[in-house]
Amino acid sequence: MNFRNKQVLITGAARGLGRELAGLLDKEGCSLILVDRDKVTFPNARVYVCDLGDFSQRKKFMEEMRINAKVDILINCAGIGSHSQSGQLTVDEIERIMQVNTLAPLEFYAGLSPLELVVNIGSVAGEMSLPSMSLYAASKTSVHAFTRSIHLEGGRTLLVILGPLRGTDFIHSITHPLTGQPDWYRGLDLPVEKAASLIIKAMRKGQSQLVAPNWYRVVFPIARMFYPLIRVFNKNYTGSN
Repeated sequence: MNFRNKQVLITGAARGLGRELAGLLDKEGCSLILVDRDKVTFPNARVYVCDLGDFSQRKKFMEEMRINAKVDILINCAGIGSHSQSGQLTVDEIERIMQVNTLAPLEFYAGLSPLELVVNIGSVAGEMSLPSMSLYAASKTSVHAFTRSIHLEGGRTLLVILGPLRGTDFIHSITHPLTGQPDWYRGLDLPVEKAASLIIKAMRKGQSQLVAPNWYRVVFPIARMFYPLIRVFNKNYTGSN
């Protein structure tokens, strides 16, 4: 794909992966529309403050886009982490995470189509079961499912399945409340700059899926195979039955 003069909308663009992608696509000659609940400071871009967890704000923003913009590439990068035991989830937490992680990407895709490309940022949690991540996993599994369905329908998509990213605040929201993030695992985190570079490369090549780091492709089937051991490990820390 040639990015020059493409109109690209990126959600979650104030920091982290969204910000890195904006910087790289700006160098590629794209016209950028950047959205975040916090104010985005970025030269040569149209910026919008929109809380994706608020349906009325999303609706107002989509009306603005339909009138004043033709988006070529949509990158759904905004996301909220959650690492709560299933029995401790609140209705408000469930509502907000599903609104931001799942409903907003679906609505943006539906409202902005036809698109040349939609890039959805998923998670390893959407591919394998992990303790204390039922809500976050549910939100990302939904993203994986509808992205693959769009692809089967003939849409051009890129599903990005990421592990933890170094250099972002997001990692703290998915850290296990009891075990934390072990030093050995923290060392495997992918730098956010590297992740952004891999995503741009995958977009250029027309890939439909990117797993980063790539070794997670081996981890997914192993984790499914040893699911009972994960359950035993979690019980040792939580004392659950």
